[in-house]
Amino acid sequence: MDNHKQVDQNLIDHQLNEERRLMEIELTIKTLEAKIDTLSNSISGLVAAWEATSWIVSAVKWISGIVVACTALYTFFKR
Repeated sequence: MDNHKQVDQNLIDHQLNEERRLMEIELTIKTLEAKIDTLSNSISGLVAAWEATSWIVSAVKWISGIVVACTALYTFFKR
């Protein structure tokens, strides 16, 4: 009979350890989800900044092209 009680106690101990382990895993997953949410918000900000920057770079390229063309025309007609 004592052996049966010991087996039952071992089973209960194992189940408790597994429950603790699963709770720790669940807590870790919740923490990771919170970090992912934070990173998603940060990435959204970076994407918006990148889009704004690419618009500015495009505008600067157009303006510099126009300036170069005007300078070339001025130099050509000055002679």
